[in-house]
Amino acid sequence: MNQKKVGNSTTPVRNATDSEHTESREKRITPAMLATTEKLQDPNPGEVMALVSEVRRLTEVITSLSSRLEEATQSLAKCQSRLDEFGFILETSNTRLKKLEERDLEILELKATVAQLKSGQNTRDQYYLRNEIEISGIPENPNENLHHVALIAARKIGVDLEEREIDWIQRVGPRRNSAKTAEESTKPPRPVVMRFLRCSKKQEILKAARSRRNLTSVDLEVSGAPLKVFFNERLTKENRLLFRDVRIKRRENNFAHCWVSQGTIYVRQKEGKPALPIHSSDDLDRVFGVLSMRNFN
Repeated sequence: MNQKKVGNSTTPVRNATDSEHTESREKRITPAMLATTEKLQDPNPGEVMALVSEVRRLTEVITSLSSRLEEATQSLAKCQSRLDEFGFILETSNTRLKKLEERDLEILELKATVAQLKSGQNTRDQYYLRNEIEISGIPENPNENLHHVALIAARKIGVDLEEREIDWIQRVGPRRNSAKTAEESTKPPRPVVMRFLRCSKKQEILKAARSRRNLTSVDLEVSGAPLKVFFNERLTKENRLLFRDVRIKRRENNFAHCWVSQGTIYVRQKEGKPALPIHSSDDLDRVFGVLSMRNFN
């Protein structure tokens, strides 16, 4: 009786397909791959040394780059610190600059206030001189009688003046040395200032003096070198300097007239033109500058 062979049922049966796959894998292993495998299994000592040397060189390069990177990082940190410092300095400078600008503005306001106060004070000082005139060209002599000279001068220009109408009269300016030097002898005599009790008498004297411009010290019976005598309104120091500048501008711009009335300076370009008041140096540019541009155009 024939019995069937009982085998391990879990053992896979190798079929023809598996055999073909095995043969295919064996065919894909090339000789070059086998040679490489042999080299790895049995490396050449020279190639190993070259590889180690290359690895060391790369390690040194990486170490150098790491050191440079660390230095660059430190430099950047220092730059950032300097930038922060510069930022603080810039902020501080801007704050100080703002304070300086505010201070400059305050200084300008204070200057404008001072100029306004000085102008007001000059106006008040000029008002106090409203009854005074200044006479220049009278030679100075010891023991001179200025009241007598003033009465003669008034009579010469056609004004009836009495001594009781004069409040006071005196010379102004530093007193000269009695023993005159050569330099002092060439200087003009100190002006004589006369104050009237009434402003109307002052105006009468000035009006008459304008029509009698050829009066000299000889006409006043005063000893000394003959000098031309002038009657003018008395001005404050600021107005005297301003009047001097106005006269210079008048000549430069060919203006016809320049005079003082009631303490105010006036100029007129020519006959028929209006009288222009000059109160300050700013008016010089305003009056002469504008008119000069008009003439130029």
